Amino acid sequence: MKPRTAAILTTGCRLNQSESDALRQKLLLQGVTVVESPQPADVYYVNTCTVTAGADRSSMQLVHRACRDALRLKPDAPRQTTETLRVECDADSVTRRASVVVLGCLAQRDPGRLRPIAGVNEVWSNERKQKEIEGLVPSPVRSRAILKVQDGCSRRCSYCVVSSLRGEPVSVPADTVAEQFERLRAGFGEIVLTGLNLGMYRDRDGTGLAGLLGRLLSRCDGGRIRLASIEPDTIDDALLELLSDERLCPHLHVPLQSGDDAVLAAMRRPYRTRDFQQMLARAVAARPDLAIGCDVICGFPGEDESSFERTRRFLGELPLAYLHVFSFSLRPGTEERVKRERVKQEGVKQETQRAEVCVVRERVKELRRFSEQRRQEYGARFVGTVRGAIVETGRSALTDNYLRLGVSCPAGLAPGALARFRINMESGKLYGSLC
Repeated sequence: MKPRTAAILTTGCRLNQSESDALRQKLLLQGVTVVESPQPADVYYVNTCTVTAGADRSSMQLVHRACRDALRLKPDAPRQTTETLRVECDADSVTRRASVVVLGCLAQRDPGRLRPIAGVNEVWSNERKQKEIEGLVPSPVRSRAILKVQDGCSRRCSYCVVSSLRGEPVSVPADTVAEQFERLRAGFGEIVLTGLNLGMYRDRDGTGLAGLLGRLLSRCDGGRIRLASIEPDTIDDALLELLSDERLCPHLHVPLQSGDDAVLAAMRRPYRTRDFQQMLARAVAARPDLAIGCDVICGFPGEDESSFERTRRFLGELPLAYLHVFSFSLRPGTEERVKRERVKQEGVKQETQRAEVCVVRERVKELRRFSEQRRQEYGARFVGTVRGAIVETGRSALTDNYLRLGVSCPAGLAPGALARFRINMESGKLYGSLC
């Protein structure tokens, strides 16, 4: 009898990845065999993102891909829902058509766009998704385990739609996190803590992220913990004190978004450049080998050449290892929609709009070149040193301070294993020799 099968396709942030891992665990507990696309499956789950227009496009591509696979397998069979699939006998698999379920933030924001697509059977709200995976320990397929400890955000940055889609801050109880952490630690050398606004973590007794992290570090002998993206103003002294712990990866990814205070104010970001710079200085003082990455948005409404020059100059003053650079993407439901639509109504010529797009693209390219230069400079600091790294594949490994090494691993060193490598550089690329 053919076993029931499912495939999970995911795009977007680490939070999405952790939720897909929890969904995988639920399916496995139900006796479903989870396969990797493009292998045929009885049901395809597509976990979507909508943080930018580019994320929308990537999500829609995954949805259409899943639907094409589903329709190609059994095009004439009746449509089924996941509820039906749960109780169907496996012998019926020769007649039923594959099912496609769409979830994630695009499904929450625009379900009406997804439901009419040929092949889509169900569209889950974020509330439905959370009910489906509540309390489940993730079942990761990557070399590192991602553990969700927090969701939601009470802030309303003027460009961000995701906080309104995921709701108010909610934290996983510390006891539950500790239990899930213990179960993941048995199979993974590195566990990444993630949340929509990770620094907003608060247990029911008031324990913050530093308290949770301290508790987990005490259980982390032989492994390590990494923090996912964290808002700069939520990094407090208690958290900075923990940076000296060798079991905590010396790596902070901190969204900056702009190096111009007027733009930060328009974005409704709760800090200014001076605050950001002072926090990074304290972080580097606590852990000198710290890898610091930032998110930066180019082309936010009101960012003129002077604003961009201030951002460029400010970035040059920071102890950065890399940047993630994005062009501003207008999101439905955000404050910036009104401003941009008003400009259009005032009759700005299409040629002018195209010129603005070109300017933003050039700014993105410039900052990405700057990022590559900083990656090279930061990596060069560690040539000749030995560092712990998680084996990702037989040909790559990731160090604690976020350097990706080209490696050649023996067959017995499986992905997810923690090993020590001596770092070398050749033709501008880092590679590691197993110690």
